Amino acid sequence: MYSEGLGRLYNIIAPATGVYINMRDCAGISFIGFEVDGATQFQLTFAADAAGTGAVTPNVIDHFYGRSNDQASGVWIRSTMTLGSLVTAADVTQDEVCIEVSAAMCPDGKPWVKLTGDGSSTVTAVLHDLAYNRAPQNLRSVIA
Repeated sequence: MYSEGLGRLYNIIAPATGVYINMRDCAGISFIGFEVDGATQFQLTFAADAAGTGAVTPNVIDHFYGRSNDQASGVWIRSTMTLGSLVTAADVTQDEVCIEVSAAMCPDGKPWVKLTGDGSSTVTAVLHDLAYNRAPQNLRSVIA
């Protein structure tokens, strides 16, 4: 029997750039960023609530994945980085990036997370490994 993925495997927030998302009902978020104007930076921020109370940018990212839309392969390439909260996507070779954030990365009392890109970049958030399986129309709001 076919079962839809939305509500069972994942939830999606788009556009998600600069939007605080509550991680209470998922094990992780895959942020998909797209740059359209050259090298782009993406900043990861955690907070206590959707208003950004007590916002912090802890050093929790040590890698991300990138791929080019300008080249034929379309294969994700892992890029390692010094532990941080700011990801720089290279022009041409990393038009798209995937930044994985697990709930375990959240500082105590700060389950709200956002990824903000500079310039005209866009971000989509895919919440995965949901704690509860629900019909899509019964998913709780995770943005406020």
